[in-house]
Amino acid sequence: MLDIQKRIGVIEKLLQEDTDQSLTYAALECRLTLEYLCYERFKLTYSYLSQDDLKNWVPKDVVKQVSEDVDDNIDKEFTLSISTQPTDGKNFKTKEDFEALKYVTLGKQSALNLNEVHSLWHGVSNLALHLPIPNISSGDLTIYQNKERIKKKVQSVIDFLRPITGNLLMAGSLGEVFSFDCFACGMTIKRPVKKLVSPSVVNCINPKCDESYLLEPSETEKNVDITRRIFKFECIGCKRDLEVPGKIFRELRFNQQLNIVCSSCQSTLELVMRPLMKLVEDKNSHNEQNQTDA
Repeated sequence: MLDIQKRIGVIEKLLQEDTDQSLTYAALECRLTLEYLCYERFKLTYSYLSQDDLKNWVPKDVVKQVSEDVDDNIDKEFTLSISTQPTDGKNFKTKEDFEALKYVTLGKQSALNLNEVHSLWHGVSNLALHLPIPNISSGDLTIYQNKERIKKKVQSVIDFLRPITGNLLMAGSLGEVFSFDCFACGMTIKRPVKKLVSPSVVNCINPKCDESYLLEPSETEKNVDITRRIFKFECIGCKRDLEVPGKIFRELRFNQQLNIVCSSCQSTLELVMRPLMKLVEDKNSHNEQNQTDA
């Protein structure tokens, strides 16, 4: 877990040097610290979310997606305690029954204000870590930007970090979990059942595996239908079906070539990414034709 006070010390030391270079480095340290705060919370959900599942790489959006797909408490403040009294043989029926026990605190997770993280992350980047694109009214280009504006934004980051004093991070599903093994590599893929309320695409959490799946809530049973996302091609050599993970094609560009070796006849086939055109029937014209025929 990140040592927040140590990070603040590094940033404040650079502030005190008060040079163009040190303030720029302070802004960079701020950005890295904010990213770390977000990504360490994402790391706790490795067993649930693949990097390929992420819709956006902005730190705030990564944590937001973890909250939406896995754990609502990932950015919330809470205290974890454990009872010091044995509970075997006791019949607990109400919340008050549990609250009556004696507890010892294990740790506290601090809240993470994602909107403020996002604002500060962008702020230090725009002020210090990018050169503005010049235009006809711009002055001379400079490597380092306005010192006072950078100092003010860096101090804002320090003020944001200082109250983060939690000594605990916890993530995962506290309820029922749906799981299955990847068809190709055997890695277990998991999702909280309460999050599977609509069709969703999930990727294998193994970074070396190209498999992905469509998960759909079953209408007939309390279950989930799993569909492997693949493209099927017929081998020109032996006419057998070849199955290629759909995720592979996401990375291909126009006219890029993909070589596939048939496991049956060992033929090498070339797939080329090119546009496909087809005629789309005009439904309105079709209806007008039917009315004319009548």
